[in-house]
Amino acid sequence: MTRRPAGRTGRTRATALTALWACPLFVLTATACSGGSDDGDAKATPSADRSRSAPAPTRLEKAALAPGDLKGYRVTTRKAENWSSGQPKSRTRACQPLADATGDKPSPEAKETVRRGVNGDKAPYKGVTAGISSYSAAGAKSFMRELKAALADCSGGFTTTLSGQSVRYTEVRSRPAKAAGDDALGYGMTASAQGTKIPMRVVAVRSGSTVALFMGVDFKGLTEFPVPRTIVDKQLAKLEKAGL
Repeated sequence: MTRRPAGRTGRTRATALTALWACPLFVLTATACSGGSDDGDAKATPSADRSRSAPAPTRLEKAALAPGDLKGYRVTTRKAENWSSGQPKSRTRACQPLADATGDKPSPEAKETVRRGVNGDKAPYKGVTAGISSYSAAGAKSFMRELKAALADCSGGFTTTLSGQSVRYTEVRSRPAKAAGDDALGYGMTASAQGTKIPMRVVAVRSGSTVALFMGVDFKGLTEFPVPRTIVDKQLAKLEKAGL
């Protein structure tokens, strides 16, 4: 658990982060900065009635990262409360794939998406959202192709709107991405709202008709936080084991 920033600077940052948090991709790392607590759902014990009524997990859900999968990291499986959901809209059409990648679904063609939050035990304010999405074979390839095109077209930045909140993304650029899978793409961009800037690092990997999307953010230092390779490798290994 981390403390909230104190003083005027802290209040200004908190307000700006609230605006940025309209982006659903941050939903599972919110506890790292808000002072909340979530020990991989260990404290969230459902009642017997709720357990019986819960739908059986899908193949994709079973293949997603789970508490205990990563030594030195906490994996969060449940969604934070009072969070904006939906798909941010880009004011520039060519940049919509980049905007979609920050939403509930990485693209409209995704059939199913399962998202996890991963935070380091020693630095919980450094968070990674790890999402896996199922597509048709053609849809997965199209997602990667469109994301690469948007990255090339939107180096000058773009603005998104969701739930009345606007976020400006600048410093959009390709970054190296070493990962297994059939296709991989790495990029960085900086989200800005109300005077606060948050650098983001993203890794997208296609494995057959499944796309894994990872975003690394340092909410405390507000500096670049590359997605740890161990998180990417573990998720891809689970996908391969599941035959996805």
